[in-house]
Amino acid sequence: MVKFRVAPIKGETKMQELAYLMSKFKKVVAPKRCQRPLCWSHRTKLKFFKSLLMNRVEGTFIFIDIHSAFEAIRREYHSNEKSYIFFEDLINANYRYIVIDGNNRYHFLEDLFSDQWLIPTGEYQYISNTTTGKIETFEVLPRKRKFSDLPIKVQDAIKERCSPVSPYSQLDLAGLADVFTNVNSGVALNRQELRNVMDVDYADLVRELEDDIMPLLNQLIDRPQLGLTGQEFIVDCIDFVLNGIIPTEGQPSKHNAINQGTKDELYNSAADSDYFYKMIYANLKLIQDYLPRMIDDEILGQGNSRKVKRKSAVQNLLWMMCNGLDASYESCVAAMQQTENEYSSNYQYPTSYQADDKSFRESCGGLNKECMQIRERILTRTINSVNESYINV
Repeated sequence: MVKFRVAPIKGETKMQELAYLMSKFKKVVAPKRCQRPLCWSHRTKLKFFKSLLMNRVEGTFIFIDIHSAFEAIRREYHSNEKSYIFFEDLINANYRYIVIDGNNRYHFLEDLFSDQWLIPTGEYQYISNTTTGKIETFEVLPRKRKFSDLPIKVQDAIKERCSPVSPYSQLDLAGLADVFTNVNSGVALNRQELRNVMDVDYADLVRELEDDIMPLLNQLIDRPQLGLTGQEFIVDCIDFVLNGIIPTEGQPSKHNAINQGTKDELYNSAADSDYFYKMIYANLKLIQDYLPRMIDDEILGQGNSRKVKRKSAVQNLLWMMCNGLDASYESCVAAMQQTENEYSSNYQYPTSYQADDKSFRESCGGLNKECMQIRERILTRTINSVNESYINV
């Protein structure tokens, strides 16, 4: 159960014409903590445009009045608390509303009405009279593809289309997370999208790191913001470093599987921000700098980009850097070469767990305890070998 310090207050849902909606709700922001990234394709935008024409658009816009919410927060929070800082920063950035639901629709309408979205050429139908359902036809010609180029009757019809608007005048970060989760209860939100909206330290740390290593994520993952797959890779890396393999001095290492449950537990645990920035953040930034250079240098031979950009290879390199591998470019190159040679081998390693023998390659494809043990064996051996060579140079 969520314990609210500022109870969410929702106003009456009203039908509003799109022209009025876009004029009233300006200076809108969709914070990363409570929003799926913009992801509409050209095809989706065209389908929405045709739905506008035929007056069959569904979906409620949900807005939060930032100034009104901040007034309530100021009464309940100290200025150094996250809810206070979050809303104060939005005000200082000159934002007026948060959009929780309808972000893609809002930005499409903004681009349409401002002539930024060019309408594909062709013949279109639209309902010119919503009372009688009368349908008329118009044509979009080349070089006449802007909204302002449309017949005035068509422009007016689109502007007069109505959509329900649900406004919130008061809530804090806990309420923001609760409303976002409830709004999307009928939508297949993935676990990372649910973790992202949590009012916890790890959510903030992961979002900040995501922003700073987006070039790396773009190299490893196709469209890393879609479904927050880039964030999930970061969380996999963090959980792998902190919990997957835990070396213990004088005793056998501890190995733990990584799954959605352990990642949820990670978010609910206290974050050691000093360690995070010193080790995980700093080393991923180094890997981001090193990776293009490794590809240019053809470190693993021609076509090496597919090998270097394998997610498990980056994850393994991060673990080695966080566990004693010299962080110079030359050492990281040597470590990548050694682990790649092992990856290409078919040698089967036994584990102390009740499981079949596995190769290093097979272990890199899994995140259970058996895979952790085999990965640690190869990665630790690589650290010792590379560091010894580096010291003796």
